[in-house]
Amino acid sequence: MKRICLLAGIAALCGCGVRRYDRTPVALVDPAPPRDLSAPVPPPAVDPPPANVDPLSTSVETGTTPVETTRPTESEVINTVNGQLEDVFFAYDHFDLSPEAGAALRRDAELLRVILHEFPALQITVEGHCDERGSAEYNLGLGDRRAARTIASLNQLGLPASNFAPVSYGKEAPQCTEATETCWSRNRRAHFVVRTPPTE
Repeated sequence: MKRICLLAGIAALCGCGVRRYDRTPVALVDPAPPRDLSAPVPPPAVDPPPANVDPLSTSVETGTTPVETTRPTESEVINTVNGQLEDVFFAYDHFDLSPEAGAALRRDAELLRVILHEFPALQITVEGHCDERGSAEYNLGLGDRRAARTIASLNQLGLPASNFAPVSYGKEAPQCTEATETCWSRNRRAHFVVRTPPTE
């Protein structure tokens, strides 16, 4: 009898610790079909650029950082052009243009045409120079005729004469001082100096 009661007590204790599980059936979801790896993958969608973008804008967007791009200033253009213009050389005691001088002047005219289109108020001084032979007075007159002939030729090539001003240095500003024909030929020239317009 004691044994039966002991077994009944053990059963009761075990019955209290038994966890009842919910046996409600769970609906199964169909797995996704396998993806075809041979099919091409479409590219990601990209927003179109704005229709009103200015091609001459002062900034360019590269990724997330804008890169500033600016046009050259007037002074930067002047410095560059003054270093690129060629001197126009003359024969001894002449102010007319040789074929070589005419070719150099046409190259100068194309360069000046570009900068005057961008900066139409620029002033260009045309300096007339001579070699050391002859009197100072004579060479001042010859340098003036060389500068004037150069400006007239530029005007014939389509450049406005109002942007040009002649000045004669005669033999007072040589770029070579040796008493040789090679040196003298370098001094017989018309030289260009591009300047900013005078301020009023």
